[in-house]
Amino acid sequence: GKPETEGLEFSNDGKQLFVTNESDNSITIYELDTGKLVKSVSVATYGARPRGIRTSPDGKLVITSLEYADKLLVLSDKFEVVKQVATGKTPYGLSFDRAGKRLFVAANKEKALQVFDAKTFEKIKDIPTGERCWHFTFTPDDQQILLACGKSNEIVVIDTVKLEVTKRISDKEMPWGVVTYPK
Repeated sequence: GKPETEGLEFSNDGKQLFVTNESDNSITIYELDTGKLVKSVSVATYGARPRGIRTSPDGKLVITSLEYADKLLVLSDKFEVVKQVATGKTPYGLSFDRAGKRLFVAANKEKALQVFDAKTFEKIKDIPTGERCWHFTFTPDDQQILLACGKSNEIVVIDTVKLEVTKRISDKEMPWGVVTYPK
């Protein structure tokens, strides 16, 4: 059924909520105080199934992954398309590092965590991962990424400096997401 919400992100000022809707290929923007729909942006001309969504640390860009188009859509803070960036197969979860220098993208069927330069969007590296890795988070010290890989039943630990897998934590419960606290 539509709109099938997938990704959620807050504006940097905390006043708006950005939502990706995979079935109707849209991003919707809401006022948090009132719940009022501010804007709806169709991404259908660029590809299908928007999934992950993130705001850059400086608040100037919003990035969404288009799962069935194997790409990222880079939008301005006014939700105008700035750029399209090719990714590996079926991108989903994504995040900037805290400094805003790199963008990490979990490319599910590519079985990789892809690392891009957050200014030029040139690819820096593909880090081999596991099966159906959708979501990830940084440890509170920003030194590691914890990536949930549901179909290989593991959490993959990645060093953010070396950009290499350092550990695999077995989990028989098909993990799909992971949260660390405090940020």
